[in-house]
Amino acid sequence: MTTVTSWLRLTEEAADTTLPADLRARDSFAARDCGWVEQMVPFIGSHATPGGWIVDPFCGFGTTLVAAAKCGAPALGVEVDPERAAFARERLARAGTAADRHPVLAGDLSTAATQAAARDAGGPFTLCLTSVPYFGCDELPGKAADGQLYGVAHYAPYLERMRNVFAGVHALLEPGGWCIAMAQNLRLGGRFVPLAWDVARLLGERFVLHEERVLTYERAGGPAPHGDGATDRTHEYALVCRKAPLASDADAARALVAALTRDGFAFAVIGGFARRFAAEAGHVDGDADDDTDTPLNDVDLVVPPDDAGVSRLLQWLEADGFSLESWNARITPPVATAALRYRHYFRARRIDARGRLLQVDVTVADSQEGYAACAAAGANDR
Repeated sequence: MTTVTSWLRLTEEAADTTLPADLRARDSFAARDCGWVEQMVPFIGSHATPGGWIVDPFCGFGTTLVAAAKCGAPALGVEVDPERAAFARERLARAGTAADRHPVLAGDLSTAATQAAARDAGGPFTLCLTSVPYFGCDELPGKAADGQLYGVAHYAPYLERMRNVFAGVHALLEPGGWCIAMAQNLRLGGRFVPLAWDVARLLGERFVLHEERVLTYERAGGPAPHGDGATDRTHEYALVCRKAPLASDADAARALVAALTRDGFAFAVIGGFARRFAAEAGHVDGDADDDTDTPLNDVDLVVPPDDAGVSRLLQWLEADGFSLESWNARITPPVATAALRYRHYFRARRIDARGRLLQVDVTVADSQEGYAACAAAGANDR
């Protein structure tokens, strides 16, 4: 992978790759949200893999695909607005690209149907490269709002739709694949909206965050004078993440299980860490090395359906430096599991001062009998 600077300064678009003026004029927004080929090309050079496809889930006018064609890489675009998908196809055809190497689908990558269509049209996908649709824009005139991020009236549902699309990206990418999303923090009605940072948080729910790169633009009219209390918003972030195991700290995981046992908590260890324990103890035959050599994603615990016990465990984890959430929502113990409906599942995550991560997923068993079965299976493994 090519080493690049942490910033990229963009000054002007090349005439041979910019969006044609007649296509711009035909768009309802005059293509004001069309990105630059120049912002995408460096990331293709640094993160695309030989034989791998690029996917853009917010294809728009096909800028990422034009950049991919310029770099000789295959790419697929997904665009929820059929008219813009047609614009992208026309732009690519004018540029002389092959439709089978740079197809554009009209659809929503958060759906299984569009994911299946993408796999039929291309792949394997090893890089997602996109610029997210910004919050606070008017909806496309005359267009239905279903699946469209433009025109969403409130920030929370906008972020939820964004989360669903990147879940689709995660499902589509090959293990080890990269996801790079361009996003900018906003100022709406005089209020700062941390869109880029919230997108980074959403990406971090499924991907391993890697780094960010700052993109700066020249803007006509020059910068705003000092003292105005606001900047001219001529930068955005390229958020770089990867579909990879979280690489939780195995030593910290062992110490955690030992401490929970010492403090008298009732729990069963299941999943990959249970198999690792069994392999290290010599209780399994066959491919034991596979369990000990594979990066540890997290520690999976099953606990009895007892609110007091669950609350005590969560309070213990919180005191030990873990942040707590349930289905992407922050929680504070004590908890009543019945009030969480069917979300009997908690996630605890901790990062230490050396960057070592430990993630613990706590599942509340449906019944005492179910917990006893998990505990017995865990005891047999260990």
